[in-house]
Amino acid sequence: MGTKTQTAKNIELTHKLIEYLLRGKNVPDLPEDVSFVPFSKTDKKLNKENDKLLKSIYQEGKRVAKAEESKTSKGSWEITPVNF
Repeated sequence: MGTKTQTAKNIELTHKLIEYLLRGKNVPDLPEDVSFVPFSKTDKKLNKENDKLLKSIYQEGKRVAKAEESKTSKGSWEITPVNF
C-alpha cells in the first residue's frame, strides 16, 4: 500500500474517530499530547501498515494509543493506550 493511500484512508478513519471522541462516550482519560493510530474494522492491509506506524511512534518515545473501529457496535471505537 502506498503512503498516499494509507494517508487518505487514515484521514477518513480519523474523522470517524474524532466524531466518536466528541460524543464523549466510553472515552478513557488521555494525555493532551497523545497520538492516535486508527485501525479499520475491515481493511487488513491498512491495519498492517498502521501497526508499523504505531511501532514507529512508540519507538520515538511519543505517547500513542491504538484506536480500533468496533466490529460489533456502529460508530464505536476501542481505544488502548500503548505507552502511558
